[in-house]
Amino acid sequence: MIEITILFDNYPGKEGFEIGWGYSCFIKKEAEGILFDTGAEGQKLIRNIQKAGLKPDLISKIAISHAYKDHSGGLKEASELNSQVEIYVGASFYNEVKALLPYAKLQKVSSDPLEITKEIYLTGELGRKIKEVSLVISTKEGLIVITGCAHPGVEKIIEKAISIVKRNIFAIVGGLHLIHKNKEEILELIGYLKSKNIKYIAVSHCTGKLARKLFEENLRDGVIKVGAGSYLSFKNRNG
Repeated sequence: MIEITILFDNYPGKEGFEIGWGYSCFIKKEAEGILFDTGAEGQKLIRNIQKAGLKPDLISKIAISHAYKDHSGGLKEASELNSQVEIYVGASFYNEVKALLPYAKLQKVSSDPLEITKEIYLTGELGRKIKEVSLVISTKEGLIVITGCAHPGVEKIIEKAISIVKRNIFAIVGGLHLIHKNKEEILELIGYLKSKNIKYIAVSHCTGKLARKLFEENLRDGVIKVGAGSYLSFKNRNG
């Protein structure tokens, strides 16, 4: 079973969870727990972690998609939840994080893909102006791709994920940075997503209201509405 809890988002998901501009989610696969991004505010993230009933020692790894503060702002507080946590950050801002957390177990992520635990991968840094890492989970149904903002482009991230594991995309979760895109551009992306036979899409944060509306109109039952506090589960028939 793959379980995903949205811990930080600017969209509301479940009553009682605080919202704020940024993104963070917790991925649980068997005994492994990975925090992907840490939102903009550490204390708000911690309160949402507590609200979700997640025990700190469940977080064995933290992966940061990119350096923007709405994705890395809570890193210091999150790293203090478990002194043994492994933290994966892109080479483009590794030194900045090293200065912030000099004694942490930091792992530098280059442009090469990296398997951080069984069947869970980081794409490596993609993009030029804004370098970003996405997370890929391999299941028998296909790949679950988790994005922070998808600055390098959704298509590029998807193609990279497929090149790493050689499976089709089953679901996309996270921010797609379509907030400044027009209707025609978003519909073109929807056509691409349909061509990839993606079953589920659960996007929020910087995806934008227009894109969310068009996804719902065109992908219908394939859209899962999510926000802070939302919980998703996917069967992993590999295990």
